[in-house]
Amino acid sequence: MPKKTLYLLLILLFSITFAQAQGDDPARLRIMQLSYLPEISAVIDIVLDDVLIFEDIVWPFATDYVEVAAGEHTLTTAIVDQPDANASTLLTLEAGQSYSVIVNGQYSQQVTFVIVEETELLAEADGSIAIIVNLTEQVISNVTIDDAPVLSEIPAGDYGFLALPPAEATIGGIVGELAYSEVFTPLANTDFLIVVLSMPSGEPQIIYHRSSRLTITEYLQSIHEGAQFARVAELLAQTDILDSLADDGAYSLFLPVNGVIDDLIAANLIPDAAQLGGLFATHITTQNLPPYALPQNETLAMLAGNTVSLNFGVTDSGYWEIEGAPILWDVRLANGVIYGIDGVINSTQ
Repeated sequence: MPKKTLYLLLILLFSITFAQAQGDDPARLRIMQLSYLPEISAVIDIVLDDVLIFEDIVWPFATDYVEVAAGEHTLTTAIVDQPDANASTLLTLEAGQSYSVIVNGQYSQQVTFVIVEETELLAEADGSIAIIVNLTEQVISNVTIDDAPVLSEIPAGDYGFLALPPAEATIGGIVGELAYSEVFTPLANTDFLIVVLSMPSGEPQIIYHRSSRLTITEYLQSIHEGAQFARVAELLAQTDILDSLADDGAYSLFLPVNGVIDDLIAANLIPDAAQLGGLFATHITTQNLPPYALPQNETLAMLAGNTVSLNFGVTDSGYWEIEGAPILWDVRLANGVIYGIDGVINSTQ
């Protein structure tokens, strides 16, 4: 049996067994991989109560959510092919709640687990929200959005929540005496998991992950004007593509960002409504391929029947590429993932 098939069957068996045993609503759990072993690997396998739930998770990606029964569980992470390089922690998960666990540090020294309980986020979120996790050894002070103070401090090893504006925003703070800032692309109905680390130089390093509880169709139908993907969402609304994406299906969409669509409109290169559906079908594959799984594919078969090539090596753009178009970033959704790309996929059968 192929390793990936066995892995998926184990997850299914794990979820069913614990749900039946507990009889409660499951908790939701995801893991962000920031741990490593110097000069060997930064790729880990993740085990929950002796069951492999994720494998080959590369630094600095986060997994999708997995449903887990409420109660106590042992979470173990280990460098791939280095079983002695491992670390564990005990999780206490409540029914119906969501959690993020950030795994950070060197296995040759110390690996820490920061557990983010997201109940407050899910209960109060209206629009886009950020969780800022402080993995430096100092307090983050003077947290701002566009220079306006929003949090006085986030202690080391702790986290805080921010509501984000529906426009491009700069989130900043001070670690010790060093100020940092990061510009965030406006995305509708999105949760940002933002981690602040200290590099060996002492300079702050920002790593972030985007996700939403909505399905792909719900997400693209709910985007407000000015948010990223707003332009492509307007075009998709002229087709029946979104209605064809089943909520219980699995998909990866590679969608042009706003600037690409604006350039196409300016050059009068947008096809008419009758052809738009065919165009966007060349940008969709019926697989859920988050970034830690995407590099396992050299090519993808797309909804329109075309095959596209992927390049994960050295590229002129400096990004991973699909049919030569840079893959800029991703948003994880309930039934798949959307990648923002700086270009349009040309169909090849």
